[in-house]
Amino acid sequence: MATLTIEQAHALSASDVRQRLEQLLTTLSNKYGGEFRWQGDAEAQLKHSMAKAVVRVEPARVVVTVEGGLALSLVKGKVEARVKQELQRALA
Repeated sequence: MATLTIEQAHALSASDVRQRLEQLLTTLSNKYGGEFRWQGDAEAQLKHSMAKAVVRVEPARVVVTVEGGLALSLVKGKVEARVKQELQRALA
């Protein structure tokens, strides 16, 4: 099983971070399939047929942990780069 962790710093309020992540997660779910739901105010869980992820909102950063099988391990670098890019864009 492949696992990757991506961190992105931010200087936003918790409500702004959640709102921006909500938009990002909705867009990605619509584009790639899968679903997400919030577990409280500071954590979202995503499920897709290829992988699952947890998005944690912390006071100064967002931490995304993605777990998947062989398919993820084959494209791990691309997935990591894309997640970083999307987080940077969403939290800018």
